[in-house]
Amino acid sequence: MSARAYRTLERAFIGMTCLAALASCGIVLLIGASVSMRYFALTPFRFTEELVGLLMTTAFFLALPLATLRAEHVRIVALVTVIPDKYSRIAQKLAGLFGMVFCLWLLILCLPWLEFAIQRNIKTEVGRLLMYPWMALFPLSTLLTLVAFAVRSLEQIGSQDLSDQVSS
Repeated sequence: MSARAYRTLERAFIGMTCLAALASCGIVLLIGASVSMRYFALTPFRFTEELVGLLMTTAFFLALPLATLRAEHVRIVALVTVIPDKYSRIAQKLAGLFGMVFCLWLLILCLPWLEFAIQRNIKTEVGRLLMYPWMALFPLSTLLTLVAFAVRSLEQIGSQDLSDQVSS
């Protein structure tokens, strides 16, 4: 992948992460407003829990592709640090492969789920919010996370080829 394409992809993922931060701010504002309503008006917003759950899920899935691209997700560092470099590189490649397979599998599973929600016009129970706009984020994020795993794997293969050429 060219450096320009990588930067473009990274910028798109950064934009998604900024939207995730806005969703997180929305959670704080919504909970603050609901608590204030409970205190002053003796009745909270009835849709708070649903919307907070949707915003939390949105924030997670919007931030996931960038975290994957930059490898800033949770790792088992104790395992990676004790194995030799040769096996560490193999483990990284296997992790990338497993990540891509998992994302592909998840994408295949969630598309019929999204289609069902669109066909049935499913809404949340209390707030009566349409679900499919929120649910559409799931396959999109999963696809972009798959792309991030693929880009990382290609970078690892490219850096391995470069290190092989330097050592020769």
